[in-house]
Amino acid sequence: MVKANLSKLLKRLFRIDLKKLILALATCGVVLTSINTLIASYNVHRNVFIQDTLHANRVYATKLADVTELFLQSVNSQLNVSSYHIAGHIQEGTNVNSELKRLLSQTNSFDSLAVVDATGTIVAVEPSLPIIGKRISTPQLDQVSLQKPVVLEPFISPAGNLMISPTYPLFSNQGQYLGFVAGGIYLHGETILNTLLGKHHYADDSYSYVIDNNKKILYHPNSQRIGEKIRNNIAIDLVLSGKAGSTELVNSVGKPMLAGYASIPMTGWGVVSQRPLNSILEQLALTYRSVVYSSIPFTVVILGLILSAGILIAKPLALLAKQLAALDKPNFEATNVSAWYYEVANLKYALLQSNRAVRQVIKSLDMDRKTDQLTSLHNRLSLEHWLESSIHSEAGFSVLAIDIDHFKTINDRYGHCTGDKVLKELAKLMRQNARVNDFCCRVGGEEFLVFMPGQTLNEAMHTAERLRKLVSQHVMPAGINITVSIGVSQWRSNAMRIDTAIEMADKALYEAKRTGRNKSCCFEAA
Repeated sequence: MVKANLSKLLKRLFRIDLKKLILALATCGVVLTSINTLIASYNVHRNVFIQDTLHANRVYATKLADVTELFLQSVNSQLNVSSYHIAGHIQEGTNVNSELKRLLSQTNSFDSLAVVDATGTIVAVEPSLPIIGKRISTPQLDQVSLQKPVVLEPFISPAGNLMISPTYPLFSNQGQYLGFVAGGIYLHGETILNTLLGKHHYADDSYSYVIDNNKKILYHPNSQRIGEKIRNNIAIDLVLSGKAGSTELVNSVGKPMLAGYASIPMTGWGVVSQRPLNSILEQLALTYRSVVYSSIPFTVVILGLILSAGILIAKPLALLAKQLAALDKPNFEATNVSAWYYEVANLKYALLQSNRAVRQVIKSLDMDRKTDQLTSLHNRLSLEHWLESSIHSEAGFSVLAIDIDHFKTINDRYGHCTGDKVLKELAKLMRQNARVNDFCCRVGGEEFLVFMPGQTLNEAMHTAERLRKLVSQHVMPAGINITVSIGVSQWRSNAMRIDTAIEMADKALYEAKRTGRNKSCCFEAA
């Protein structure tokens, strides 16, 4: 008897009925949809993280290249000043050494200084080293043979230090070439390059390094690698060709990296700033682990609600099944059939509404990502997407480059809070002045761009003047009156590059500022 009852209980538990099917399908739908959403979102954010990191590394490499360029220009200027004093006294050792000591004491740019005559013989050096009368190497003599400022390729100094040496030629009053003055900059230890290039902006295994024209490392956080020649590195090949940009690569130790690179025009050297791909993926994984953990309670609540709803939906159908089993009985009633379809229709409607809600949330999040938080205008990311679609559509447009005149004065006098209000009020006036299909965006600070599809250059100038007058007559928050300068250009389909049209609008804007501000100027493609 007990065995029979147990058998019936097991059959009831494992019996497939409509209620279990509904619950199973609903549970699978929620779980699979959540997993799919997380995977898709992860892939999207992974690509965004990578692109943002590539862009940040390119900007950082450009910044380091600019800083190094400025340093070399400063070094060149210092040597230029000293060359005037040394050229007239190159045969007078005391005066030459005094000038070298003066320069060393007044700047931390050099670790040593030397004067070399036209034959390549060292005639003076500071600090004092036993190299007076020695000749420089033939390759070095070839480098200075053009009698122009150059930076000698890395070499080992008599003191055993790997160094580079900026040089400046010496000429007599009659224009005769007398030799050159050279500054020594060490590449190992606490050097000026170490100070300039410093710590990477990411606090992980990211780093920056500098290479010369022969692909030798001039600066690296790992000092043991200085002087090493790097091969098979796409970023180095690109930067030494004079290009700036970013790329994914595998470094010399086999680690995937996201690299930005920029060249130093004065020397042709390259700066590479890179971050490990794994550090981004680890950061992204931590973020999504938190998302998963935080979504578990909500998912459990949803599953509980689905369980309750499934029972309510299946109950009338279970009753109908029982009644159908008793089809031959006189008390058979099929009053719940129509109710079953009604419930199914509502469930479908609820699922569709839920799906629409999720899409709306995703759309809203995407809109927030592409919108400037202060002015509610489009931002740079939205601009990139719009320009890409404009290229594919091959529809021409005009461009307005707008800049608030003397905006820094407003911030300094009234504060940044009032300045932000002025920016928002200007954005409001721009929207009022724009057509439905015009594209208004803030590209940074007080700078704005307006793209007007289908407008000719003359029409765009009228629009610009209308906006300019509207702004100049409008009373801004705190009773401030402002003016704007506007640059206008036109992109006629594939007749020119889009970025050229934007550059022309910028040039026209600067022309408007240069010629008095509070005016509109235009540049038309040749």
